Amino acid sequence: MIYPWLFPFLSLTAGILLNHFYNLFVPIFASLIVLGFSFVAKGIFRYGLINLSILLMGISVSYKEKIPDVEIKTPSFFECRVVSFPDYYKDSTSFNCKILNGDYKELLSKTVKVYTQEENVYFYSRIAFLGKGKVENGQIRLSTIRYFTKVDNSDNIFYPIFKLKENLINNYGLHRLNNETFSVGTALIFGDRKYLDSQTYKPFVETGLAHLVAISGSHIAILFFSLNFILFFISERLRYVFLAFLLPFYAVFTGFGIPVVRAVFMALLFIISKLLYLKNNPLNILFFTGFLFLFLNPDTLFSVSFQLSFMAILGIITGVEIFKDYNNWIKLFAVSMFATLFTAPIILYYFYNFSPTTIFATPLASIPLYPILTLSVFNILTGFNVDVLVKFMDVFTYIFIDVVRFFSEIGFYYIGFSPSLWLILIYFGAVFTVMVLNLKPFQKVGFISLIFIAFLFLSKNDFSPKIYTFATKSYPVVFLSYGERCYLMADFEYRKVLNLFKREGCQNIYLLTENPDKFSDDFISNFNRVINYQYQVKVDNLTFKKWIEPYLFIDGKEFFLRNENKVILLQSNEK
Repeated sequence: MIYPWLFPFLSLTAGILLNHFYNLFVPIFASLIVLGFSFVAKGIFRYGLINLSILLMGISVSYKEKIPDVEIKTPSFFECRVVSFPDYYKDSTSFNCKILNGDYKELLSKTVKVYTQEENVYFYSRIAFLGKGKVENGQIRLSTIRYFTKVDNSDNIFYPIFKLKENLINNYGLHRLNNETFSVGTALIFGDRKYLDSQTYKPFVETGLAHLVAISGSHIAILFFSLNFILFFISERLRYVFLAFLLPFYAVFTGFGIPVVRAVFMALLFIISKLLYLKNNPLNILFFTGFLFLFLNPDTLFSVSFQLSFMAILGIITGVEIFKDYNNWIKLFAVSMFATLFTAPIILYYFYNFSPTTIFATPLASIPLYPILTLSVFNILTGFNVDVLVKFMDVFTYIFIDVVRFFSEIGFYYIGFSPSLWLILIYFGAVFTVMVLNLKPFQKVGFISLIFIAFLFLSKNDFSPKIYTFATKSYPVVFLSYGERCYLMADFEYRKVLNLFKREGCQNIYLLTENPDKFSDDFISNFNRVINYQYQVKVDNLTFKKWIEPYLFIDGKEFFLRNENKVILLQSNEK
């Protein structure tokens, strides 16, 4: 078999999906028993039993013990180990933390989501705190109480790496060309996007090039190429050995994100195959990597990063294979096109937008990344202390930003998509059917393009007027979609609603609030107009009153909105 890891990967995926919907308990020995029977079977029956064993294994490893719903209102003690790289927000930091000790014994060894305002929290830090929170639908969320939190990094083996990274970023900031190149540069080099504001990031989203500022497989490939070039003076085998030690360090250094780890692992398998003179098949390496990731952490399957990274590499490998007999320029276009065709449905499902310019923009915008990442190696080695070298790197970052802005100004950016999971499955089924047919390369591209155009039309969202309410601690956030006009009624930054602007095709967006000072300039930049009011406001043909239950009057209908997660269609009779 050309791809022996394809069906094990699919079987494990099927098992994890079954457990996602039904949460079945299957003891691991059931999988081992079926695997044992496979040793006495022969031919296709043996292979079937092996994959059945893997399916049962997927159900077993993804089983989640039911945690009773509980609300932790009084401050309670918890001690935990940080098991994810923190996400940084305006006023807080969030991360996954494994409970080591605490007042709630039923939460011991469970992984919880923690929100804190403390600094010096890193992957593998130990943190003790008094906190509040709740367990709801198996999800545990805790918030620390300020001044009653202690962060301990004394036994954190990664702490020196993270401090080195912080020092390098600080030095970079001292010698940067300007704030814009610094914010993009820190994202490209260190995987740190907390300096990237929405106005700088917006052109990347509108051109479908947001993946270029998130360290992924393409960055690892460019870094691999650059280091090979820098180390030209030593033998090929020594270069591979050096890269094998460096790449895992780089994965930790840049945040241990799923795309980076996946790319580094695939690169290590490639290096091993070269050192041991083994034949390698890129698709088989991809399926094996995916299998290993899902086995070690089944929740990875539901990570947007994993889905986009996996499908992008699948598209790239497919494009190279189909156009292997053509020149490099055609291959480059094919790779970009197939990566887009394979990732676009996922982007539409989660982010509701699409830009066809990404097919042409990706290869052109990637060109400045080569000198940026190559020079970043020299800057890291010199501690970002050589002013000329840092600014020379930033010149290429400036060019990179300008290329992205050029494609953004072309204007091919479309919002308002919301494909169903069934439509996505049908799309990929049709695409893979065309892939296996005995057609010429350009015929395959033509048929797949037609399938994709049909998919785009079928993915268009229903733009009928709707009211969304989102439950918060005391008062619901209200979002009204009314044709091309949209209104957000909120008194704090509720960022979850931002994607709805794209899903509902909003062209003019208004923020109605009693507390305009609670919003950052970065958040405000998403709105065409901010309207400050006290208790009651009238805008266009709507009236909004902030009662115990918010009151909304529009189109001759009145709605009393409860503090709950709900969607109300204005055209229905429901009030």
